[in-house]
Amino acid sequence: MDETLRKQAAAIFQRLGLAEDEAITLFYKRTVAAGKLPFAAAGERKKDIRKKKRMNERFAEWDAR
Repeated sequence: MDETLRKQAAAIFQRLGLAEDEAITLFYKRTVAAGKLPFAAAGERKKDIRKKKRMNERFAEWDAR
């Protein structure tokens, strides 16, 4: 793991009152509970945006009838 990244994350965890191992355990628990990453990956966000755009276009077509 990149040491600079680890130190930056550790500083955030400390500010939130978490040790690194507690933060990692929390991440694992959330991942298991969700059955996927507990946050949207960049590709998922783009896919969701495209899906919403298509839905809005279809609603606009229906409203125009």
